Amino acid sequence: MENITGRWSFNEDFGFGKDEGFIELTQEGENIKGVFVYTERIEGETPFRVQQDVKGTFIDNKLKVSGTAVEILDSEIEFEYHLDTWEGVMNNKNQIVGHSYDNHECFGVFVMEMIQG
Repeated sequence: MENITGRWSFNEDFGFGKDEGFIELTQEGENIKGVFVYTERIEGETPFRVQQDVKGTFIDNKLKVSGTAVEILDSEIEFEYHLDTWEGVMNNKNQIVGHSYDNHECFGVFVMEMIQG
């Protein structure tokens, strides 16, 4: 698979919680842009949904995208949410697996699988 345009499922574990949702990606050459929409479940807290716009690259089966804007979709309290970076590799099952991080020492591991291209 050389073009990853489409909708992908998204599951991530970051140690003290999990994210689950989908990603819409558009690829033009090596450039990627898209949006992640996911529910974040942090242990002991009320789940909330996040929408994060991303841009980056997909080169030699390696994805790297970083958040450019974020919106909390359904939380009644306001708080600062740090933009993420996701780096992964396409495996032989056409999954993209890798790790994520933000600038506040939060690290996770994720799996993306194509839902529709």
